[in-house]
Amino acid sequence: MLSVDPALGAGVAAFGLIMGSAVTAIAWRVPREISWVRGRSACPACANTLGLADLVPLFSFLFARGRCRHCQAPIAWRYPLTELLCSAWAVLLFIQVGFVWAFLPLALWGFLLVALLWIDLDFKLLPDVLTFPGVLLGLAAALLLHGFGPGARHALLGLVTGSGLLWLLAWAWIVFRKIEGMGGGDVKLAAMFGVVLGWQLTLLTLFVASLAGSLWGGALMLRGRGGMKSELPFGTLLAPAAMIVFLWGDGWIGAYVRLLCGR
Repeated sequence: MLSVDPALGAGVAAFGLIMGSAVTAIAWRVPREISWVRGRSACPACANTLGLADLVPLFSFLFARGRCRHCQAPIAWRYPLTELLCSAWAVLLFIQVGFVWAFLPLALWGFLLVALLWIDLDFKLLPDVLTFPGVLLGLAAALLLHGFGPGARHALLGLVTGSGLLWLLAWAWIVFRKIEGMGGGDVKLAAMFGVVLGWQLTLLTLFVASLAGSLWGGALMLRGRGGMKSELPFGTLLAPAAMIVFLWGDGWIGAYVRLLCGR
């Protein structure tokens, strides 16, 4: 873990905020089959085109007191939260890996995971248009971090572990329970984070996401809003779990091994 110059850290944080604004547009437009490359952003409530004053990450929300300047419709807290999440990811990633060639593909990989988190929560959908570029970004990051040969092996083992386990789980649900328990999007998402994390951290990611899903499902059952057969958007759990495990997973595994060895 690196110490960061405050000015450089502020620049990285600003980069994350700007990309977070782009992520909100991607998460809104992609599942609705609207181009996120062309077209101006508009208020979802009144359809008025947003100006520059409305598009300054985080500060536009604060200055407008969380409401559209045109129609006064409330702006969802998800938008500034997404910008803050992306900014935090950029800063934590920079502290973790430093200013290396792998930083940019890793940063973009994480931003896509944030977009996928929201899309799966809203639509139970993990679009190929995001997961496939995510796999390529992850592969580039693995090769840059570990070198071509070791990086390729690292990525392949992670991909096979993540996608293979989720594919087997989906197959088992169909064969034994005659229902679809895992979508193909989850398998592709596992490929996206598997190529970056390798097989060990991929297993940890699946464990963390499954634990979070169990807690989420249990909370829904206690509140009378779900049952044993309730569907949860697993990608909404897998995406943040992968980001968290990338940042701190090695330390967790090391601590667990030391605990087992009594050191």
